[in-house]
Amino acid sequence: MGALSRIAPDRARWVTISAVNEGPLPQDPRKRLHYEHLYAGLAATFTALVVLTNTAGVKLFVAFGLTLPVSILWYPLTFLVTDIVSEVYGSSRARFLVLLGFGVSVLLFTASQVGIALPVSPNYPLQDAYVSIFGPIWRLLFGSMAAYVLAQFVDVQVFHFVKRLTHGKHLWLRNTASTSVAQFVDSVTVNMIFLYKNPTVFTGSLTDLWKLILTVYAVKVLIALLDTPVCYLGVRLAGRFTGVRPQEVR
Repeated sequence: MGALSRIAPDRARWVTISAVNEGPLPQDPRKRLHYEHLYAGLAATFTALVVLTNTAGVKLFVAFGLTLPVSILWYPLTFLVTDIVSEVYGSSRARFLVLLGFGVSVLLFTASQVGIALPVSPNYPLQDAYVSIFGPIWRLLFGSMAAYVLAQFVDVQVFHFVKRLTHGKHLWLRNTASTSVAQFVDSVTVNMIFLYKNPTVFTGSLTDLWKLILTVYAVKVLIALLDTPVCYLGVRLAGRFTGVRPQEVR
């Protein structure tokens, strides 16, 4: 009988308790397959967003008089994905996504450095452009990786802290609170490491740097507020697709 004997009959058809997964697993084999397929899809989306941030996201653009990195359009979405995973799968699987993203970033950097080091063909005229995109200086690499790991882990921890505090209610609060705190950690860490006293890429004062950090952070918080309805929708659709009730996940 085991754990199922201690679950009310109307819930036994929904879940079995797993020592590996933090939350309930669907008992229906088809739903369990959906459960794992959805996680794989979310993991793929998360790693794609991380790769985009470290490649296509390096360009700067101007909007409403503000200079912003292109990565601001999709890097905040990584927090949306981890919040959905945290709600549906639990904190352990969300933390695994963070480690997966870090590993993919290291792999990307290593592969790009190998590509740069290989002798260039005389028929390839884009070596300088290739190096400028895939050969970031060590401060950018260290800053982005440090900010990524710190911010993503903070996001997962704050999300579950607020969830316990509110007894599983108010998804909007834990989504917004966790993302806002994590984005502040990210903005301060990466910009302080990469830009502070680095005249090659930033010639402003410390005050100018803080203005830049707070501007970028404000935009990220705005995106976090806008993606809260998307988080609700994602969690609801995930529940229907997998048969797991998110409130049952610790």
